[in-house]
Amino acid sequence: MSIERYNYEGDPNIGFYATVTSKYAVYPYEFREKDFFELDHVVTRIAGTNLVGLFTAGNSNCLLVPETITEHEEKKLEASNITYKIIESNDTALGNLILVNDKGAYVSEKLSDKKEEIEEALEVPVTIGDIAGISNVGVCGVANNNGAVIHRAATEKDAEKVMNALDVEKIDIGTINMGSPYVSSGILCNSTHFLVGEETTGPELGRIDQMLVQE
Repeated sequence: MSIERYNYEGDPNIGFYATVTSKYAVYPYEFREKDFFELDHVVTRIAGTNLVGLFTAGNSNCLLVPETITEHEEKKLEASNITYKIIESNDTALGNLILVNDKGAYVSEKLSDKKEEIEEALEVPVTIGDIAGISNVGVCGVANNNGAVIHRAATEKDAEKVMNALDVEKIDIGTINMGSPYVSSGILCNSTHFLVGEETTGPELGRIDQMLVQE
């Protein structure tokens, strides 16, 4: 598995700025590691901002975007042939609310009324829940098709729910960027590559490597 450190425009919270799957990636402007994942990609804003990862979530089948997406941004996605679905909700930070891989999705109760719609778009089962009592489950964990790392305050019951929802065999608690429990804020990954914020420590990287790399 390929591993590198990177800050976007000086910010180690790179997970807020891009969305990466096993088939495609969506990056903001001036993202300098576009070729790292060796994927077809599109460069765009979402909802008029560079916070692509905050406002989107997706897997290989579909990218979920908020209703605040602009017409110009939609045209960018269409031109890239990325399948996307607009989720109409007052909660627009979809990246913070959805933890997903190609086998399942663990989704915040804030989007419980969109459960069937999300299932249909992503083509995976959806489980509604929280992590460590926090409803913003997307920012509380990172996952690929091999495993997951979740908020350091998560319980064994939380871990079991996430593991079952995503159909992975490995899961552990962890942090990113020198102790942040909001793991996905500082990492972009799929099942073969991961990019972490430059403040991520060796022990943090080791924990992530153990969970996300296929043995």
